[in-house]
This record gives sequence, C-alpha cells and structure tokens, in this order.
Amino acid sequence: MKISSQSPPGWDLRRGAVCPPLRGLSVLTFLAAASLSAPVLAGHHGGGHHHGHHGHGGRGSHGGTPSGGYGTGNVDEGAFRVELYRGAAAPFEITVMPTPACDGHMDLEVSWSAADNEVTVDLSGEGVLEPYPDVERTLGVNYTPNPFFPEPEDYQDGRYQLWLVSAAGPPVLFYYSPITLDLMGSQYDFEVPPPAIPVFFPTLYMFATPMFQPDANGDVDLSWTFPYDGAVRGDQPQYAHHVITFPPPNLCGADPNRLDLSTLRPYISKPFPAEQARPFSDYLRGGLLFDVTIEPGEYYVDPPLTSLAATYSGGTAVPGGIPNGWTFDIDAGFMGVAPPIRPWPGAGACEPTYSGVHTSGLNVCGGAP
Repeated sequence: MKISSQSPPGWDLRRGAVCPPLRGLSVLTFLAAASLSAPVLAGHHGGGHHHGHHGHGGRGSHGGTPSGGYGTGNVDEGAFRVELYRGAAAPFEITVMPTPACDGHMDLEVSWSAADNEVTVDLSGEGVLEPYPDVERTLGVNYTPNPFFPEPEDYQDGRYQLWLVSAAGPPVLFYYSPITLDLMGSQYDFEVPPPAIPVFFPTLYMFATPMFQPDANGDVDLSWTFPYDGAVRGDQPQYAHHVITFPPPNLCGADPNRLDLSTLRPYISKPFPAEQARPFSDYLRGGLLFDVTIEPGEYYVDPPLTSLAATYSGGTAVPGGIPNGWTFDIDAGFMGVAPPIRPWPGAGACEPTYSGVHTSGLNVCGGAP
C-alpha cells in the first residue's frame, strides 16, 4: 500500500453534517495547523560524507562553533545548536524517565547543505544517560494501552534514539464511527475510506537517528549524516517519517471550541516508505522539536514505531528555545495562544514524570460516550 498524504477522493469533507460539534472543531484544527509553523534560522557547519554512527567518550568537540544555543543561515545552508533538557517537549502520555544527570542537558548541533545534499546531526553529553536502561511502568498509573500507539508496558536493556519532529505537519483525515463515535483510524489506515464521520486534525511528522548507547560513564557522542533531499530513519533507512497527532478517542470527548478541555490521545502512523521521504527544508520551515526516547532492545512491532518513554528534549519551534524546567505547551501551540511554554511539573525531581491522559471525563454529547 502506498501511503498518501492526500485526502481520499470523493468524500464529503463538510465536517458537522452529521455531528454539529465538529463544525467548530474543524475550524479550530485548521487554525491550529497554521499556528505551529515557526521557521528556524540556520547556517553552514561541517559534515563529511559518511554513514550514521555513534561513538563514546564524552561531549563532542566542534571547533570554530560558538558555545550555547545559536542559529545561522537559511534553509539551503546553515546550522543551529540547542540544549536539550528533561521534559522540555513532553507530549501527552509520555513518561520522562530519570537520568544520571537529571538537572543536566545534552547538546544538539545540526548542520546542512542543500548543494552538498547532506545533513549532519551531532548529539553529545557527559554523564547524561544510563547504558541499557530499563523501563518499568504501572498499568493505570503511568501506562494506558492505546491501539493507535502500541508499545510495551515494561522492557529491559533498552536503547536510545533521537527523534527530529516537524511542528507543522499536514492536516490528516480521521474517521469516526457514526454509531459509537469512536475513533476508527486515519486516512493512512484504510485502503478504501470507511462509512464514517470524517474529521481533519493537525499533525506533526518525525524521523529518527540510528539507535545508540552511551559509554560506561554515561557519555554520548553521536554523529549521523543523511541526505538533505530525503530524511529517512537512521536505524531502518527503507522507512521515512511518521505522522503523529492527538485526536480524541471518541467525539463526545471533543470540545468544539476548547482543545485544552478535550480528551486527546496520541496517534502514530506506520512509517512512510523511503521514496516518500520529505526534504530537510520541510522540517526547517515548520520548526523543529527533538526528543531522546528509550526504545526496547528489540522492535515491538513491524514496521517499527517508537515508545512513550523519554529523557531529554527541546526544540527550535519556540523562539529562544525551551529553558530548563519548562515544557512546550501543546495546547497553546495547537490553539495559537501565548505563551507557548509552561513550567514542567517534573522540574527539580529525579523520578519518572508522567504527563497523563489529556483531560479525561469530558462528555459533550450529554449521554454515555
């Protein structure tokens, strides 16, 4: 099956024709998609022709680049550097795990050249990650099974992966049962559109580096290069990006005017094939978020997805970056209101911090959802 980002042909997309609350929701989501667009400034920095790899031995040294965060250049040639902190970009239902340096940070440098068809990602830090980490969660406490985001509850001897996320994905069509109003899936989950209530939602899209481990001291020095004209997964380059978003699992839990009051849960698509990879310029124009996740030692599903267990994160989608102790406010970003960041509840504590299911219990239908 070829995955298409286009709406299925022949469908009546007049949201609200069946369920009146969808009329306001549709307007809200289209405005939200536009509100997430925040281009990054950038410039040129290094990058040789080599395959993705990872090394050990402490923070990388990149001579000639300024210290701290910076961005220079344009979408054709440039570079930026950001610091990643625990919880800086923590979406709904993610668990930010403790690390050896809970108040520390990782350094991320990205440089690119369209002329050379090359993007280089350098991720480094000293004493920042535990080798082969275990993830232990509790059903109903910090783990809630989700058919649209399958992952194991617990796993041992995990590995790490850096995800690069565009904050301006395409609007994607989701289908809801006209009988139960339950989410059935998205346009990517059906060969033929089902008889259902169609609703568009804003999305993000993302791809990842190769898997990596820190050395015995917890030091990370990852360097990976990929083609500028097509960003693919570093661990499985036959795949490109995934689409992610947060649709309500049932339309009775969707407030048509207040996204922040709606019940929302994560959704992830299967990876697009490499021939549908997007150029890195799309990611730069949309603004970027970054997340270092803890993945199982073996893939949980095929094709692979990702997990909701994470460590350090950050982004360029928020002007000036996301400071330590703060987190990207997804509600504010989707609704286009300020400020786009808020204090992170896990700041100052070195323990698992679960962001929770988003606003459970809402029922706009007036009966049993």
